[in-house]
Amino acid sequence: MIWTDYFNLIKVLPGRIVTPRYGTLDFGDPNLQVEKVRALYKDGFPYLELTTLGKDSLYSLSEPEDTEQGIEPQQQKPAKTTLKRKA
Repeated sequence: MIWTDYFNLIKVLPGRIVTPRYGTLDFGDPNLQVEKVRALYKDGFPYLELTTLGKDSLYSLSEPEDTEQGIEPQQQKPAKTTLKRKA
């Protein structure tokens, strides 16, 4: 699998980039392992975004992104209402 089918590199040019998890990776290499790039995306690596094919195949409806990362969906809090005092 070619990682560029599933992810886009943003804000930087393709080439060697130092990553926190794997050290230096060459994002200009089309044979970079998709599993590594997916792990970086899950960690919040700021230079990656999903393509539509990536959303469909890597994060299908059976595996929502938020629950896969262990993040609970935020619940809406009720709006606060205050009573006005009469002066």
